[in-house]
Amino acid sequence: ASALIFAVKNRMEISLGVAVGSATQIGVLVVPFCVVLAWIMGRPLDLNFNEFEGLVLFVSVLLTALMVQDGTSNWLKGALMMVTYIFVAAGFWVHKDALLQLDEPGSR
Repeated sequence: ASALIFAVKNRMEISLGVAVGSATQIGVLVVPFCVVLAWIMGRPLDLNFNEFEGLVLFVSVLLTALMVQDGTSNWLKGALMMVTYIFVAAGFWVHKDALLQLDEPGSR
């Protein structure tokens, strides 16, 4: 919410810092905590990304770095980021991971 407030007040450098900082905190703290919690609960969860997930992560980091390097923003950059988010969501929606496929009825 604070990133939006700063963006409305035209303080893009603070807004970008808050957004990137929040994403970094999730990646560094919350995801490893979830892995440890799953390990304690006896559930399978690891950070072993397949090729598709690794490529999406790399492209996302690269695109974000390119967007925030000059510290400015406009509607075109925002629209590009939103369309990219939709493409990533659609890609994960249709992506089939061979390790996670359930046995289909009648496939035996």
